[in-house]
Amino acid sequence: MKARIAIFGLTAALCSSAFITSAPVRAQEDGALLDALVKKGVLSDQEAEDIRADEDKEYSSTAASKINLSSSIKSITFYGDLRLRYELRDGTTPAGLTGSGGVAANAGSQDRNAWRYRLRFGFKGDLYDNFFYGIRLSTNPYYDRSGNVTLGHSDNGGVFGKGYSEMGVDLAYLGWKPTPDITLEGGQIPNPLYTTTMVWADDINPTGAAEMYDHTFDNGLEIFGTAGQYIVSASEGNGITNTIFGQTGNGASNPSNYNNTFMFAEQVGFKYKFDDNTFIKAAATMYEYTGQDAAPDASVAGYYSSNPLVLNGSGANSPTFENGPFVGAAAPFTTNSTGVNDLEVIEVPAEFDFKGFGVPMRFFGDVAYNLEGQERADDARQAIGTGNAGGITLPAGMTLAQFQAQPTVQGVLQGGKNVEDDIAYQVGYEAGQLKKKGDWDTKLYWQSTGYYAVDPNLIDADIFNAATNMQGVVVQGSYNWTDGLTSTLRYAHGSRVDSRLATPNVTQDLSLGNISTYNLFQADLMWKF
Repeated sequence: MKARIAIFGLTAALCSSAFITSAPVRAQEDGALLDALVKKGVLSDQEAEDIRADEDKEYSSTAASKINLSSSIKSITFYGDLRLRYELRDGTTPAGLTGSGGVAANAGSQDRNAWRYRLRFGFKGDLYDNFFYGIRLSTNPYYDRSGNVTLGHSDNGGVFGKGYSEMGVDLAYLGWKPTPDITLEGGQIPNPLYTTTMVWADDINPTGAAEMYDHTFDNGLEIFGTAGQYIVSASEGNGITNTIFGQTGNGASNPSNYNNTFMFAEQVGFKYKFDDNTFIKAAATMYEYTGQDAAPDASVAGYYSSNPLVLNGSGANSPTFENGPFVGAAAPFTTNSTGVNDLEVIEVPAEFDFKGFGVPMRFFGDVAYNLEGQERADDARQAIGTGNAGGITLPAGMTLAQFQAQPTVQGVLQGGKNVEDDIAYQVGYEAGQLKKKGDWDTKLYWQSTGYYAVDPNLIDADIFNAATNMQGVVVQGSYNWTDGLTSTLRYAHGSRVDSRLATPNVTQDLSLGNISTYNLFQADLMWKF
């Protein structure tokens, strides 16, 4: 509670500062106008000084004169957004292993409808000598993938609980532009990469540092490049990435040797303008993950749990169709579903924008391929008993042969050998724009994400339940009721890419991890300020 009060108090103070800074700025503008009138002979020097004295006297009597900003701040802008949402999701799953280690004879289904909101607000601006800054807060700091607060999701305080309405720091960064073409940033930064939600959700902001280059030539050609060094997991891990253990001579865990897990992203791209309304843009990005212990050549890909794979337990220790089994480690389901082992992903997003029938339009697409997808699949097979020295604890009354005959287990044993399991792609069309009152926008696209294709920690939770091995169509339409106030309707329908494999996910929405069919409907009202 004290932390929330402190954050809210700081925010209120900064809001007040942002508001009252308009008075000194207006005074400077009035002074320039008075000087111009004196030069033109409209006012005498004495008349101008009298006016200035009256303004100073009026300003000194206001509350604004009692608050001062640091002299280091050149400008400050207050901004944010509030989104209200109604959402309906439903999914079905086939028969198979259950979350308690049993076997379900019949297919299952799950439905969820929710009323939600998300609030984000912050401050950004310029310091002197080409430095800049940014701070933003967002609701629900416990779930980085959306910031949604579900209405009626009561906490220990009772009905209408406010526990998930807490706000956490969403962005906190400093930057510098040593030249007009070069930008350097560090902290929890806005994602500087040109990408799509197929690979990187809008709500996930990287932590670390980034260096950007962007230059536009006189012929309309723009070239850009970005290098990012992002900390994925600090020291002993955070539960959503494969834990990296420092090793002693006998292989035992040694916490003093824990090291960070990093993602390195390198992107180069271009944009070419044919005219004011027509351009083409594309880029190529490489994502790599590293994390080392005492062995200098060891990497994240080399670490997998040697513990037995327990299938007759409950909850996180049962990799089953409910949470998505065997993505790459014999650890609990969070690492099975979201480990960063064997990920070396190439992404190529592109778009072509033009104007047709007086309406802005664009074709867009994205493709991503995991160069280590086969290795990721091999490690998944090892985790279910084809080489795991730790052995397997089976459900009561089930033999190894019966276990390996289960559909999702067979999927792991036979899957991962096709290009569709290692590749993700998106292709779509958009018409319209959202700038002022009365504007509209429509979007239609198809998306397919292979089981081993991308980092499942980063993909969008809104469309296909933050799951890999999913494909389907998305259609949405938006309308601006007034400047800054937009309604959006969205529908998505999906199914599995590879019917032999599950659909692992880490979302807080549907808990199904072996979705055979999936539907999503969302109705949003968004206010941007």
